[in-house]
Amino acid sequence: MPVAHSGVVWRRIFVVLLLIAGGAYWYYARGGFQHGGTPVGLAYGTIGFVLCYVLAYFGIRKRAYRSRFGTLEQWLQSHIYLGVLALVILILHTGGRFNDKIAVTTLILVAIVVFSGIVGAVFYVTVPRLLTEVESELTVDEISEQMNQLAKQMARIASGRSEPFQRIYKQLIDEGAPGWLAGWRLLAARMRHKKGVGADWAPLLRLVPKEEEAELRQMLVVSRQRKELLLRLLFQQRYKNVLESWLYVHVPFTIALLVFAVVHIAAVFYYGQVTW
Repeated sequence: MPVAHSGVVWRRIFVVLLLIAGGAYWYYARGGFQHGGTPVGLAYGTIGFVLCYVLAYFGIRKRAYRSRFGTLEQWLQSHIYLGVLALVILILHTGGRFNDKIAVTTLILVAIVVFSGIVGAVFYVTVPRLLTEVESELTVDEISEQMNQLAKQMARIASGRSEPFQRIYKQLIDEGAPGWLAGWRLLAARMRHKKGVGADWAPLLRLVPKEEEAELRQMLVVSRQRKELLLRLLFQQRYKNVLESWLYVHVPFTIALLVFAVVHIAAVFYYGQVTW
């Protein structure tokens, strides 16, 4: 898959900024141990803090469809590369000293947010391609409506039939029900869409009277069509769930990070852990 032009630009910016941050830290580290309370450490901490809040704005920017402050693609690429840069800068900010529990917790939160964001970026590249393999021209509501119509057709065929016929009808309807959290349960299933739904109808045909076999065959055909629609619907939901699953980690940990960052700064200045 070709990389967007903005991705190439931000990749180059990231490499340049990373070299500057690493080189500057190495230069000042020669004159003494640069921990978070030194002027250099404070500079790195300030940059990291600002980056965290700027990057958090991406969640607002991607919903501001009328905003002209950069394209959404540019914000996404900057979000990815500057997020990794923020993690590196905050590691340099610590100077390898991890005594402050609040500071360590904040750094762990940064790492979780960054790595979950990377996972999300990978999903956004791979999952849409998989989703196109199972999506149809019908919307979810249209597929659901077609399934309901097929269920009604099955009910009409089964109406007035024998008891064995009714049991088969109920069994087919129950098998076609997706169940609770079906889309999420599919996350653990094999990532492959089955193109067809096969069935051995002979045992079922033997259960009903001879004069009802034709109607049963007709109902089984309709049931197969309904199951195929259901399977397509569930696979669509699975890929969409995968596409959104990382947000259940990324968003709450981002909120926690922003809170802990403020608490960390307040604690540092309150307890006088700054060395000028």
